[in-house]
Amino acid sequence: MNKIFIKIITKLLIFALCSFFVGLFFSIIYGLLLFIFLLILYVYNQTYYLISLDNWLNQPSQHTVPIGNNLWEPTFSKLYQFHKNIVKTKRDLGLALDQFILGAQALPDGVLSLDQSNHILWANKKIQRMLGIKIPDDLNKPITYIFRDTKLLDLIDANDNKKSISIIIDDNKYQINLIEFGAENKLLICRNINNEEKSEAIRKRFISDVSHELKTPLTVIMGNSELMLNADIEQKQQKILLNATLDQAQRMNTLIADLISLNRVDTTKTILRDKKVMVTDLKNQILSSLSSLRLKKDISFEFNIDSKKNILGSFSEVYSALENLVSNAFRYSDKGSISINWSIIKGQGVLSVTDSGIGISKEHLTKITDRFYRVDTDRSRNSGGTGLGLAIVKNIMDHHNGSIDIKSDVSKGSTFSLVFPKERVL
Repeated sequence: MNKIFIKIITKLLIFALCSFFVGLFFSIIYGLLLFIFLLILYVYNQTYYLISLDNWLNQPSQHTVPIGNNLWEPTFSKLYQFHKNIVKTKRDLGLALDQFILGAQALPDGVLSLDQSNHILWANKKIQRMLGIKIPDDLNKPITYIFRDTKLLDLIDANDNKKSISIIIDDNKYQINLIEFGAENKLLICRNINNEEKSEAIRKRFISDVSHELKTPLTVIMGNSELMLNADIEQKQQKILLNATLDQAQRMNTLIADLISLNRVDTTKTILRDKKVMVTDLKNQILSSLSSLRLKKDISFEFNIDSKKNILGSFSEVYSALENLVSNAFRYSDKGSISINWSIIKGQGVLSVTDSGIGISKEHLTKITDRFYRVDTDRSRNSGGTGLGLAIVKNIMDHHNGSIDIKSDVSKGSTFSLVFPKERVL
């Protein structure tokens, strides 16, 4: 039996018993009057607690829970605990919702939530910028009032079986995916694919450039081979053809070696590059490997070290970058001087190569590190250049968190500087 019911019955029995004894010793009227009085007092007391409970329910708070008597105290205590749990649950849900919103705002893609009537429920900042949505002004408004692209509207209305479309807005290309969830609710995921499109275009251009670069020497090799198959060809002419074939084969070999070098840097982007690169070791190796170039041309060469500090990185990559710059300096200089300088400028390490060669026009400086870009195509090919050297250098510096700085004047010379950030100077 319910405890509250037992307490009420017990209380009424006590009232009746007291009234019985009053009626027994005095009179029945006094007994009835006492019972009615006690009953009215009891009802008034319960009404007071009911009103207190009603007031609290209108404005519930942990700090204003009513304090009851023996009958009401358990109920108020349970209400207090229940309200406390509700407050905690709301707080936990609020924190979870805040974390979800922060996470959704941090997503690299735009996210938009729609209800079954295609009204906007929520949108993160990225998709607001992408589709021109304004929050909170556009909340609970149909997306069809704001955005009228036919492809997007067909996607939302499920007029076809597509779950993904590509649209262009203000010269930006977006991929939008539709995800259905809940009771016919929808989630739109919007991603800017401009960079992917550019990467794909670069990849196609790269393949085209490689094919073109390989086609020329292959054509020469095949043509010379067909001529040499002719038994009537003179030995002197055959030697000329063989030399030309060898030159083209060496050109192909150099191109493939540069492609392998470029790919090696790309495929090792996750390595730490945290070894100490001694500048004196770079100097000794570059002087040794370029000794033959120095003998071919009347060019003075020097390597100056103005700081005892060294570089944090990959020795093979830094050396490869420096060797590319020095080889280019010899390739495009017929006389004069070439100097390498290592110095610290504003905390950054600067390894520069300066030559007195033909120089580069200003309009070429921003493109010269692109793959297969050549300022003088004929001279580059005749001197053995592949158009990949500076692209390799730039790639190496990117992976060392550095940059390549180029200064040049036509007919006066150029300075190519490998700039290493402060954290890579030790």
